[in-house]
Amino acid sequence: MTSTALDRPRRASAPGRPAGTRRGKPTPWLLMAPALVVLLIMTVAPAIYLLRASFRDENLLGGSSDWVGLRNYEFVLTDPATLTSLLLTVMFVVVAVAIELVLALVLAMPLATRARGNTIGTVLLLVPFAITPAVSALVFRELLNPNYGWVDHYLGLSTEWLAQPVTAWVALIALDVWSWTPFVALILIAGRQAVPVEPIEAAALDGASPWQTFRYVVLPQLLPFVAIAVVLRTIQAFKTFDSFKILTGGGPGASTEIINLGIQRIALQSFRIGAASAAAVLLLIVLSLLVPAMLRVIGRNAQPEEH
Repeated sequence: MTSTALDRPRRASAPGRPAGTRRGKPTPWLLMAPALVVLLIMTVAPAIYLLRASFRDENLLGGSSDWVGLRNYEFVLTDPATLTSLLLTVMFVVVAVAIELVLALVLAMPLATRARGNTIGTVLLLVPFAITPAVSALVFRELLNPNYGWVDHYLGLSTEWLAQPVTAWVALIALDVWSWTPFVALILIAGRQAVPVEPIEAAALDGASPWQTFRYVVLPQLLPFVAIAVVLRTIQAFKTFDSFKILTGGGPGASTEIINLGIQRIALQSFRIGAASAAAVLLLIVLSLLVPAMLRVIGRNAQPEEH
């Protein structure tokens, strides 16, 4: 009895926990409370309001807010302008991300070698990525100005780039590629540096060409990084707004009106907050379905040795 009584205080404190502390002490929650409150205010509360407004006849000018059920979703899914905006968004994302991935691979392979010159080149890659997209769009707009822009001056052209649908799309995709290719390249550089040297040296000894080494040795091990880059870039591309707003504003006409500009048009020009909220919720659903599908398709052969 005496031994048990003496041992009881020693067993009361768990290993690694200071004596006198109690399990379930609220101190960690108190420390996290400010961050959780900010998270709730900045993310959860707007999401709840967005979902609630999508089922109501919310109007920016005020008035009654009546429950309309799925009527806003029906409007969005049958509105030709909104559907065209979504189609233009998908086309923009596919073209821009594909070009950025190819250019990033071309940049990442030589820059992955550890050398002083490559270090400088990698640092220079951060410059476009570090500039705010709105600032980049303002600079591009001046460069493409038909009166004094550098692009027309040095190419000897007199093209109004932003006044024609085809050239406007070329300018918008060029801006996006310039801004985001470094982001994809940095991810692929990290992936290339993580590839072990031994399989590459073995392929060279077996007489494999550089292309065969890249295709059958490097690329399969790079696929997880490609998947990460493509998914992150796709999500960001679907969120693009400021560059389109500054360069074209959705014009000429509505030829460059992507879905985010369409949501702004519904909310701030038609003053239909409920319909705009429904469009935003549908976009979120599309992304929620698209991202897992992309991960399955891209990462299916990411670990071929496990199959």
